[in-house]
Amino acid sequence: MNALQDAFDLAVHGLLTELPAQLVTAAVAAVTAAAVKAWKKRRTAVAAEGKAEQ
Repeated sequence: MNALQDAFDLAVHGLLTELPAQLVTAAVAAVTAAAVKAWKKRRTAVAAEGKAEQ
């Protein structure tokens, strides 16, 4: 029974500490990727607009 309790404690510890950290890391990566994509899209649109005016 002690081994089962240890396994359960380890699983709970992982869910309460490591999983939230991984979720935060994934969220930061997703937000950064979206920001870079939007920045590149705006930069391309501004460049195309500048060429159209010339």
